[in-house]
Amino acid sequence: MNGKRVTFEFIEEQSENYPVTTIFKFINGVSRSGYYKWKKEKETRESQAEKDKPILNEMIVHYRIHGGNLGNERFKLILDQILDHPINVKRIRRMREQYNLPLLTKKRKPHRGFKEHVKVGNLLNRNFKARRQGIKFSIDISYLEIKKPASDFIFLCAIKDLFNNEIVAYKIGDYQDLDLVLDTVKLLKEKGPEKGAIIHSDQGSQFTSSLYMKELQNLQFTQSMSRRGNCWDNACIESFFGKLKTEMPGFGQPETKEEMIEAVSNYIKYYNEIRPQLKLKMSPVQYRNNSVAA
Repeated sequence: MNGKRVTFEFIEEQSENYPVTTIFKFINGVSRSGYYKWKKEKETRESQAEKDKPILNEMIVHYRIHGGNLGNERFKLILDQILDHPINVKRIRRMREQYNLPLLTKKRKPHRGFKEHVKVGNLLNRNFKARRQGIKFSIDISYLEIKKPASDFIFLCAIKDLFNNEIVAYKIGDYQDLDLVLDTVKLLKEKGPEKGAIIHSDQGSQFTSSLYMKELQNLQFTQSMSRRGNCWDNACIESFFGKLKTEMPGFGQPETKEEMIEAVSNYIKYYNEIRPQLKLKMSPVQYRNNSVAA
């Protein structure tokens, strides 16, 4: 087909100087009907490309802003807010394939639950919604792999407000220990949550520690805990860690501890302030600000 295409392009170029019927007297291997079919398809492609251009420009901008991590539905959510008319997912899918804008998100690894140490009520009971900010939180720890100067891990403890899915407190440390958790909870307390606010966790040893439980009481939080070996009971915060690890590579490849801390901080800022969530139709901070204005 490439050979025919080159021939058709030659015919089209020469048609500016000679009649097509005359050119075909000296051309073998292609037909006039084939040439006109190719010409019509080319005009259609050029017309489509012209129609795509303003949409494509916006897609490229936001593809880069979001590090290639926008799925088609979230791409639609953003474009519908920018363009003069709504765009359907089918067209977004076609343009991504045609103009090489692939989804860079990798598949997530499954999470294993922790062994139970103590009995604490599952007050959250998978109700991951909150009527207002500052009354329901989810907390967990995840590892971050670094490669330089040697292969190692550091740890991120993060707390999500279930009102708008915003990461409202986080801390990165060298150890997956109780101090990391307590420091993060104290950062949350500084944000002024409501007295008696629920803070939900899995059954990791840090969260079943008597010192952790006592500190929650001192800080006037109400403790809630997942059932034994059931990661879905804390899926709200697990989903954030999954997005962090699958989307952050779209913004760079941190290798040292310092680079990782900076990358995580930048991603959380992006996650809170820019990244639209399908359920909210906007970013967590935008949703919070809109709710305050209302």
